Amino acid sequence: MPTHPLPTSSSERTAPLRAVLFGARGRMGAAIVKALQGDRAMVLHASLGRGDAPPMEGDVVLDFSSPEGSKSALAASKRLSAPLLVGTTGLPADAVEAMRAHAAVVPVMVSSNTSLGVALLDGMVDRAARVVGSDWRVELEEWHHAAKRDAPSGTALHLARTARQGGATLPDSDIVAHREGTVVGRHEIRLIGPFETLCLSHEARDRALFAHGAITLARWLCNRPAGWYTVRDWLAHRVGAAGTP
Repeated sequence: MPTHPLPTSSSERTAPLRAVLFGARGRMGAAIVKALQGDRAMVLHASLGRGDAPPMEGDVVLDFSSPEGSKSALAASKRLSAPLLVGTTGLPADAVEAMRAHAAVVPVMVSSNTSLGVALLDGMVDRAARVVGSDWRVELEEWHHAAKRDAPSGTALHLARTARQGGATLPDSDIVAHREGTVVGRHEIRLIGPFETLCLSHEARDRALFAHGAITLARWLCNRPAGWYTVRDWLAHRVGAAGTP
């Protein structure tokens, strides 16, 4: 559930948002640079790699660099008083705590997966698990490309946590990870009852989806008050806006 007062309409803005991107030379950073080329609401103001000095101006900071690079992104957000979206994985606990503290000043979101489809899947898993509870067993299976090192994926572990928090039974032995070929990413959750099975799944067909999701979330953050946000807050706001006459 959202923990902030989420407005249902954005303030009018005549000029596009100026994005400061850390990790621009990485795979995800390059995808964001490409996606911003056709975006009218946000422009790439500065793209930064290791050792680059951040600009003196900017409206929102996006970080897809490294745990070390995230420190620079946090410093830039503080200097600019700009919202901060962090998609970097493997952050140490002290880095996350520093970002949480900064959320008292500006809106901050840390998410290892910026797929909007996965956000929807997570919401559906949460609702389904709360309905069926421990009466149904849950199985989770995921597929990624052969070069992906972590198994299960961070997304799989997050979905498993959502199911368990909803009251469903999901032992670690029922989380299965496959690493094969060039699969971008696929997650499937099966809720197995005594007489029926419900399947929820998401398949990523192109890594560009993560870049477009990051841009959408960054724009959304720019219209929030200071606070610590999750992708679930974005989803709750979207669901609320969709239900508004």
